[in-house]
Amino acid sequence: MRKIDDIMPNIGFIPALIVTIVIGAALQLSGAWIAMLIAGALGSLFVRRHRIAFLVGFLGIMFAWAILFVYLILTAQAMAIAEFFIGLLGLSGMGWLVIVISCLLGGLLGGFGSLFGRSLVELIDELIPNNTQDRKEPLNE
Repeated sequence: MRKIDDIMPNIGFIPALIVTIVIGAALQLSGAWIAMLIAGALGSLFVRRHRIAFLVGFLGIMFAWAILFVYLILTAQAMAIAEFFIGLLGLSGMGWLVIVISCLLGGLLGGFGSLFGRSLVELIDELIPNNTQDRKEPLNE
């Protein structure tokens, strides 16, 4: 059986980041925050190191949420709603802070999803026997 790291290519940081942004934006439309963990985990399949996987997930989902918020600010009343929520705390005129905190929380969801995904891939790859070492060759007598 082939290992996951042998199947999925190591495409590097920037392409993996773009893949994560696209997956995160697509799954964001589902409306479930748990989907950001899945998007981060899917993005981590294309890198090999935990630090890079966390950065890919964090930045990818943060950018995906930022793109969504920019769209909502331009087409809907997202800033007015953010102003309302920050006004409940007594901080008027700082609606942008709600959006920044939301993007950071989304980034953390994606980053920790990537760490989980990368760790799970390494665990599964560790359990899969290596084809060249574990295969017993018949003796030619």
